Amino acid sequence: MDAVKSSPRNRLITIEARTTALDGYGGESEAWAEYAREYAAVYFGTGKEQREAAQQGGSQTASFEVLSNSKTRAISVINHRIAFDGGIWNITAKQDLGLNEGVRLTAIRAAG
Repeated sequence: MDAVKSSPRNRLITIEARTTALDGYGGESEAWAEYAREYAAVYFGTGKEQREAAQQGGSQTASFEVLSNSKTRAISVINHRIAFDGGIWNITAKQDLGLNEGVRLTAIRAAG
């Protein structure tokens, strides 16, 4: 039986959660706070995806595979984002790979 070789989770990413903060006028504003730090295997988009992104405004796609735990399983596309490699990555999809396999987060980083 062939063993499946997993990719190394050797890149530290910060997952941020959307929060609200009170401004000086008593109103609420959106803020982001650190939710978790996880080691991830990072896969950047294919050449075709990168060319399409360049034509559509210079965004970049990547997939981040992290270990499955209570925090990573609770990540949502709407309320979480990734800080990695000097940029902010908006999560566009989440896939649970299985309890012992991990969680795959697909995200896009806008140029700029």
